[in-house]
Amino acid sequence: MSKKRRVDWTILIFFWIISALGLLTLAGIDRSLFFFKRQLIWHCIGIIALTLTVSTVTQKQLKEWSPIIYVVMLGALLLVLLVGKSSKGAQRWLAIGPFRLQPSEFAKVSFALTMGSVFEWLTEKERIPLGFTEVIIVLAMAFPMFGLVLIQPDLGTSMIFILMALTASVVAGLRKRVIILGLVAAVAVSYFGWTHVLKEYQKNRIRAFLNPKKYKTTIGYHVIQSRIAIGSGRLTGKGYMKATQAKLGFMPEKHTDFIFSSFAESWGFLGSALLIMMYALFFTRIGDLAKKAKGLYEFYSIIELGSIFFWHAFINLGMTMGILPVVGVPLPLMSYGGSAVLASYLNVACILILSKGD
Repeated sequence: MSKKRRVDWTILIFFWIISALGLLTLAGIDRSLFFFKRQLIWHCIGIIALTLTVSTVTQKQLKEWSPIIYVVMLGALLLVLLVGKSSKGAQRWLAIGPFRLQPSEFAKVSFALTMGSVFEWLTEKERIPLGFTEVIIVLAMAFPMFGLVLIQPDLGTSMIFILMALTASVVAGLRKRVIILGLVAAVAVSYFGWTHVLKEYQKNRIRAFLNPKKYKTTIGYHVIQSRIAIGSGRLTGKGYMKATQAKLGFMPEKHTDFIFSSFAESWGFLGSALLIMMYALFFTRIGDLAKKAKGLYEFYSIIELGSIFFWHAFINLGMTMGILPVVGVPLPLMSYGGSAVLASYLNVACILILSKGD
C-alpha cells in the first residue's frame, strides 16, 4: 500500500484486544467451544473482508456507492420480511447457503455512509445549525430503515438508526427551538409508541426495568441474574472458566446480550474496568480520526460509524447493569453473532479508508 493508504494500527489494536476478550469469554463459558469456534471463523472472514476493503476501495468510491448500498440494504430488509428466517418470534435473518446473515447489521454501516453525504450537503448549503426542515430531512433518511427493522420486530436495533441520526445532528448543531420542540415531541412519541406500537413483551421489558424484583421469576429474571453475576465477580472475579452463573445456566443469553455479565463474573471489577477502558480508548481514537478527516463527508461518516459502536456498547452495558431496559442490543466484538462481527470489520474498514487520503 502507498503511504497515503497506510493502516492506522492504533484503532485496530483496541479493536482486536476487545475481540480477543470476547473470544476468551466465549471459550470460558462453553465447554463444547461451539460458540467460540463459530465466532473465530467469523473473525477470520472479517479480517479477510477488512484487508480486501481497505486495499481496494477508495474514499471517492465509498461516497459514490453509499446511496446505491443504502437502497440495496433497504431491499434486503424488505426481503427479510418476505422470506426471512425466524427465531424466538423474530424474523431477522436471510439464509445464504450454510450461513444466516442479519441485514440490519450491515444496514447500519450503509446508513452511516449515506448520512455522511446528507450532512455534507447540509453544511455546504449553510443549513447548520439544523432547523426544523433540516431535522425532518435527517429523520426522513432514518425512518425507512427504522421502520423495516422495527416490524421484524427488533426494537433495540431499530432505535440505533434514530440514535445515529441524532448523534450527527448534535455534532452539527441544533437550534434552541428545535431542541425544545424535540423534547416535547419525544414525550408525545413515547406515549404513542407505548399505546400503539410496542408489543406486550416489549412493554414487559420496561416494566421489569422499573421494578425487576416484582417480576423476579418472569420478565425481570434476566436483569436480576445479570446483577448477581456482575456483583459476584467482586474485585478480581471468580477466575477464568469459573463463572458459575453462566456455566450452570442461571444466566440467560450468556453468550449474546449478557456476555458482559459473564465476563464480569470471571474477571471482576478490575477486568470490567479494563474492558470499559478499551472501549473508551477505541471511541477516543475514532473521534481523533474524525477530527483529522480531510473533508466534511469523511468527518460525518466517521462520526456516524463510530456512533454504531458507541451506542451498542452504551445500551448493552446499561441493560446488563440494570440501568437501562433490556432491548436485545449486542455488545460490540464481545457478543456472539456472525453478522455483527462481520459488520464491525466492515465498519472499521470504512473508518480506516475515510481517515486517510486516496
